[in-house]
Amino acid sequence: MKNNKPFSIKRRLTLSVIAFSFVLIATSLLLNIYSAKHEVEEVYDARLGQSAKLLLISIAFEPSDKTFAKHQKVFESWMRDLKKVSPGDDDTPTSYGHPYEESMLFQFYHDGKLLWSSNPSVGAFDHDKKYSGYGNVVKNGVKWRYFQLPMPDKGAASSKYPEYVIVAEKQSIRQEMVDEMTMSNAIPQLLIIPCLVILIILLINKNFKPVKELKLAIAQRSANKLDHIYVANQTVELSPLVEALNELLSQLDLAWQREKRFTRMAAHELKTPLTILRLNAENAINSQSQDELASDLNNILKGIDRTDRLLHQLLTLAKVESLTEIDKQQVDISATIRRIVADLAPLALRNNQEIEFEGDKNVVDGDETLLSILFSNLIDNAIRYSGQNSHIGVHVVESVKWIEVHVFDNGEDISDEAREKLFDNFYRANSEKGDGAGLGMSITRDIANLHKATVSLMPRNEEKNTFVVRFSK
Repeated sequence: MKNNKPFSIKRRLTLSVIAFSFVLIATSLLLNIYSAKHEVEEVYDARLGQSAKLLLISIAFEPSDKTFAKHQKVFESWMRDLKKVSPGDDDTPTSYGHPYEESMLFQFYHDGKLLWSSNPSVGAFDHDKKYSGYGNVVKNGVKWRYFQLPMPDKGAASSKYPEYVIVAEKQSIRQEMVDEMTMSNAIPQLLIIPCLVILIILLINKNFKPVKELKLAIAQRSANKLDHIYVANQTVELSPLVEALNELLSQLDLAWQREKRFTRMAAHELKTPLTILRLNAENAINSQSQDELASDLNNILKGIDRTDRLLHQLLTLAKVESLTEIDKQQVDISATIRRIVADLAPLALRNNQEIEFEGDKNVVDGDETLLSILFSNLIDNAIRYSGQNSHIGVHVVESVKWIEVHVFDNGEDISDEAREKLFDNFYRANSEKGDGAGLGMSITRDIANLHKATVSLMPRNEEKNTFVVRFSK
């Protein structure tokens, strides 16, 4: 059998939630990066296309070297002024524009040759002169993103290549923008992570407080302290567990009380018969004649029989009291009682008693062994205490709702005091007429309760003492 090591639910839950939160944050960052890159590409590509159109419209006249040379001087003057007033970083705008302009490039081509460029140091791009649209190129180790736009219907018949413009931008600008947008989103989320971890730990610790409280409550229980567990912060998940534990503690407490009660009863009840046995044994040793010896030995045998009966009843009581439920099967109580009557008939004949039984096949759900003890106790008590020449009867009566077993005799009336205490442990109403321990009726009551039945002594009627055992259908 595999021996799995115990694990902490609290620790596993904490790590799982934190790991899941990390995954969600990482996924969010990746989506933000993808979204930022997509948006930057769209915006910057749109700016390239718009700039190319404006540039091409502005130079729609017949170009000349003199005109472009003039434009080149003006543009270079602007860029020099921009560099002069720039504070040294590329993030601060100036009165002459923004330093980022150095990362942009405008070129005009005529007959396939570069006629004008905003940054002559870059030189002409390697490209398809008849191409129209977006492209990527590496120039002097720098990656550029460009848009090429030809003049529509301009010089198509007179020249091999149409006039066109190229507006380009360094890819690093776009990547920088993506990085800045990503960091602006990532930094708050990264700052959230430790706060989230602390919050998760605090929340889990708080919500696990009832579990800790339950653990402490269980640790305080012992064999001498089996009272119910109470948790101040009840939860839907723990309430069934607490109820089950309390039910178990109740059963353990009952078992412990039964054990202590049985020990006390056994010690108390065995003390007297053992003392009597010792006295009879001493008398037998010191007897002066055969008659005294025989009498003492006879008393010892009677004491042994009484002790044996007491031990049998104590063990039966302990067994019955330890049961909370029984394995039920269909039992023909008429056949069971008929067998008991046959077994006890010699005892009744020895007392010159008549014993009768009436009943057809009557079936109840129960334990046959326990039911045999129940009916045997009732019939045995009737034989032992009803007196010589008495009449004893056992009748099984069945109705629509129940099955009743009547055990009656015409012995002496049972006193009111005896009626009240008859089912108490160790109560003996007529100790001079029997050698019982006063447990038979208590055992009978407990067996009846296990079968959801009742046993009661009816008021005396027709000069009869009648016990009735009623089983519901």
